[in-house]
Amino acid sequence: MANYEKLERHMMDRGCPARASEEADVTVPVIVRARSDVREVELKCVGEPRITFNSDVTPGRPGAVSRFTVSQRLRVEIPIIFFAEADVGEGHVKYKNGERCEGEPERFEDCDCRERDQDKRKR
Repeated sequence: MANYEKLERHMMDRGCPARASEEADVTVPVIVRARSDVREVELKCVGEPRITFNSDVTPGRPGAVSRFTVSQRLRVEIPIIFFAEADVGEGHVKYKNGERCEGEPERFEDCDCRERDQDKRKR
């Protein structure tokens, strides 16, 4: 039997075991930020280029210019990594019975022990 178990048995033989509990609402603000990272973009040609001539071209005319448009369908591959980051703010505790204020940090929103303790001292 471990020393702790011996001590526990000794304490139970000599005393009255008890268990205490308190119910509290615990609130923690959470902020989630969406993030992404873009890797190197890749281009791939899809099919052959297309040549479109303008209608005002007259073939064989001296000094004439030729105007046309070249089009190419591309597949643009953009590797994106999506992720999120979360930050947790300072937590707050609101006790159910409101009596458990003494010695608690000031951030507990429903416990204004300073005022209550001052009222007790005035009595």
